Formats: sequence, structure tokens, C-alpha cells
Amino acid sequence: MLADPGHAHWVQLHWGEDQYLDRENVFYRMLLIDGLATQARIYGNTPHLDLLRSQVESLAAELANSATCLLADFPAQTFPADVAAAWHAILRADVVLGTSHRQRVAEGLRGFTGVMAPGGGLPPYAWFDDPPRHTPVRGSANAWLLHHAPLLWPEQAASWAGTFNRQFWQASRWRVGYREFARNERHPHSGDIDSGPIIAGLGVAASAFGIGATRIQADAAKARPLALQAIALSWPLPNGRLLLPMVLSDIGHAPMLGEAALLYNLSLAPSPSPAGGNGGPGPVPWLVWTILAAQLFLGLSALVFAVRLFRPGSGSDARGSAD
Repeated sequence: MLADPGHAHWVQLHWGEDQYLDRENVFYRMLLIDGLATQARIYGNTPHLDLLRSQVESLAAELANSATCLLADFPAQTFPADVAAAWHAILRADVVLGTSHRQRVAEGLRGFTGVMAPGGGLPPYAWFDDPPRHTPVRGSANAWLLHHAPLLWPEQAASWAGTFNRQFWQASRWRVGYREFARNERHPHSGDIDSGPIIAGLGVAASAFGIGATRIQADAAKARPLALQAIALSWPLPNGRLLLPMVLSDIGHAPMLGEAALLYNLSLAPSPSPAGGNGGPGPVPWLVWTILAAQLFLGLSALVFAVRLFRPGSGSDARGSAD
């Protein structure tokens, strides 16, 4: 499916049928590289090895030769976190191809420092327009960035993780999570396609992908309460499905997207050089116990109703016999 041009219509509209694999288009090409490399790792081979090799070499060269070391997802829309994901995909493909792009990855860090992040701070959510117009730093984007940065630039990633936790982490006895915008920034909107809903400042995507970011850092003090809260809020059903991620997914085109994303975040392993592995597991938020109590109450109520409904001698027949 990934290798079939017939499934690339959404990017061909932006980059053209003949050029969508030859210039920029970072997010799609990252998915293509990662998908084909994963196929090769699982099955020992891929029928699209030539395509994989050509995409790895061409995207790595294009990123390295870019003036900013960044490329766009869509025309005039550059998302730095997706560039980090692309570098990570290239490194994973190196294992399959027997190549090495580690030096180019190291040089690619300059796309995330200097002009992009003055003072060594977190990169902005995106560059829009030409010349580029910075957008604010956002929680969802940097939670995604921190899935990849520890395996690309460990020292810089540790610095970013510290800044991200100071500016975006929010915890109380009742709930924990990552904000979509820093505490000192006010943004009135209640969410968009990338952030998901924003509730009391906490971003659904920032908190969900924050599970993976904290697991990568081996930061159990944040990873444990985030994961427990996410599982409770997902409202697991008796058939194993997760109600809330299922509702938030596109039922027609991607019905498993929310559940797959949660599984991905819950299964990430710590990086070789984790930044936050010194603390113990964090406490369970009270919200988790409240949801579990509500689930128990509803389950017991349903059980009592079922027993009364199907108990021998119940219902209209029992009343008729008594008459």
C-alpha cells in the first residue's frame, strides 16, 4: 500500500505526480522509508528494496544540503518534529541497507538550533509561509520530537526534555498531563487536528505522546501516571477495544488509529542514554481511581440488572402465575 502510487493521491495534489518522491514531502517519505524498512526487518526482505534505498539516500542528501537542514511536509509548511522523525527513519533503514548516515544526522541538528530555537530552547511547532513565519512552541509537537531526539542527539534531547517538563508538565492530585501551550502563553482555541481537544490547558495529543516521550527518557515519575490515566480515560470495553480512542478515530478511513497510537506510546523502550531515569514511579492520579470506581459501579449495576431480568420466576410470567 505504501509503495503504490495510487495511495499517494493526497501528497501528489501538493507535490505533483512526478515529483512527490523527489523533493521535500518529508512526512510521507518518512512513512514510506519506515514502512518498507519495517517490512524488511520483519520478513527478512522487501520487494521494494531499491525504492527504500533510493528514498533513504535522496532524502538524507536533500536534508543535509538544505540551507536550514529542514524540509517541508507540504508547500510552505515545515514541521521540525517530522524532520527529526525522518532522520530517525533513515537510521532505522541503515540497519536493513547496511549503510550509515550517522554523520549527516549529527549535522542535521543545526536545523533545530540557532534561528529555529533561539537561546537553545524548544523548536517551534512549525514554519509557515515563505519567508518562514514561526508559530508558538507546542506540546504535541515537542512530545513527538522527544520520541526521536534521544536516539539522534542525546545531549540536546536531554536539554529539550528538561525545558519541556518545566514549561509544559502540569500535575495535581487529580490529574497529570502536558499542556499544549506553555503556562505563560494564552491561546483561546480548544484544539485542532494535531493537538486534539485541549482541556483545562492540557492537550490530549501532548499527553498521549508524552507517554512515549517519558518512557524514552525512563522518567517513571511521569510515564506511570500518564499511562494509567490514559488507559482509564480510554474506557476499555469487554471486547478489548478502547472506547475513547475508537470514538476519536476516523471510522471510515482509520478506525484503529487512536488505539494504535496508544499502543505505540505504551510500548516504547527507553533510549540507551535516558535523561530522566533517577526517580521512582509517580503516584496514581485520583482521576484514575474515580474512573475505576465508576466502571465498577456500572459493571455491577449491569450485572444486577441482568440477574433480575433473567432470574427464573421473574417478569410477567411470574406475576401471571401468582395471579
